[in-house]
Amino acid sequence: MHYEGPQSTDLDNVKALNETFLALLRRSPCAQAHLQGLPEDLARRLISLTSAQAARLAEAPFLLLSFRERDERFWHAVFELEPTQDLFSIPRARQEDVSRLIAAGLGFIWQLARQNPYVLRLLCGATVHWCEQIGEHTLIRILNFATDNHNLLVLRLASSSKIWRKLLYSGVHPLTEVRRAVHMSVLQTVLTEVDTSRRVDWATAACRTTAPKLKVADEHDD
Repeated sequence: MHYEGPQSTDLDNVKALNETFLALLRRSPCAQAHLQGLPEDLARRLISLTSAQAARLAEAPFLLLSFRERDERFWHAVFELEPTQDLFSIPRARQEDVSRLIAAGLGFIWQLARQNPYVLRLLCGATVHWCEQIGEHTLIRILNFATDNHNLLVLRLASSSKIWRKLLYSGVHPLTEVRRAVHMSVLQTVLTEVDTSRRVDWATAACRTTAPKLKVADEHDD
């Protein structure tokens, strides 16, 4: 089966979203609240990147921001509820910049979910099921979800200090070859990351399951 890879415009949009996200983290305390899970020393490093370092990090061929693509429980709850606000009657708020970033990111994701979900999976490590769910809704409905759920925006792989240490040091290296190698290494992790929450659920379910007992047939049975 033939799969069409990312176009240059797709990667341009990824870079633009990454640049916006990193800029917000550097200047907005509201945006910095979305760094939950990242060790304090790495969080300080991230929000104090120079403009040149942030531009290099933004070149990563995947979204540094995550919309909890593998959190099935979270998105199930989101899709079960009707948005409580109208996209065109939202009051100005302290997190207006964050709202715009979420809307832009989800708009980009929705378009890819409709046109080329394979690329979407490459750019954010999403599951097939999640891509299908996003693509089933209208763009306006998706954006309305965004206005009600600021907590759907998180830092990708925030709990992995090893990954972010690589990104924030070697990943912003002045030498293109060095940082590209790091970016590709992290991309592989994004694509192969194990959903530990689901693994625990399956393990727990397996423990609760009663294994069928074997019964030895009676020699006198027909």
